[in-house]
Amino acid sequence: MTQEVPPEATMLGREFAAAMVNFHTATGKLLGLSASERKCMDTLSRLGPVTAGTVAEHTGLTTGAVTGLVDRLEKAGYARRIRDPHDRRKVLVELVPSQQVDMLLGAAFIPFAQDMAELVTRYTHEELKAIGDWIQRTTDILVSHTRRISDPGFKETVLREQ
Repeated sequence: MTQEVPPEATMLGREFAAAMVNFHTATGKLLGLSASERKCMDTLSRLGPVTAGTVAEHTGLTTGAVTGLVDRLEKAGYARRIRDPHDRRKVLVELVPSQQVDMLLGAAFIPFAQDMAELVTRYTHEELKAIGDWIQRTTDILVSHTRRISDPGFKETVLREQ
C-alpha cells in the first residue's frame, strides 16, 4: 500500500527545489556564470581534477555540453585543462585558485552555513538522522531519475508512445 502524499508536501518540495535552484543561480551570477557553470565549479571543488566525462556523470549533462561549459570556464579564468599525471593521454579539468572567487563565495555561503548550523540545533540527534536519511534517499532518487530522463532515447521513446 502506498502512502498518499499530501498536496502541501508536494508544493513544499517544489518550493524547496525552486529556492535551491534560485540560490545557485544567484551564486553563479556573482561570478558572471550560469547555474550550470557554477554547479560545474562546485563539482570540481568537491572532486578535484577530473575528466570531463566525470563532470558529466556528476552533473547529468552530456559530455558535449560539459566540453562547452569547460571552454567557458577556461575563458573566464575559473578552470583549466591539464594532462593527467598518471596517464598523459587523458585530460583533466581543475579549478584555478582565485582569491576573488573565494571572497565572493565566502560572502554568500558563510552566512548561509551559519543559518543552517543554527537551524540544526532545533532538532534532536534522532530527528537529524531521519532528516539525513531522507535527504540521502531523495538525492539518490533525483540522481537516478536525472540519468533516466537524460538518456538520449528518452524523449523519442516518450513521444513515440503517444
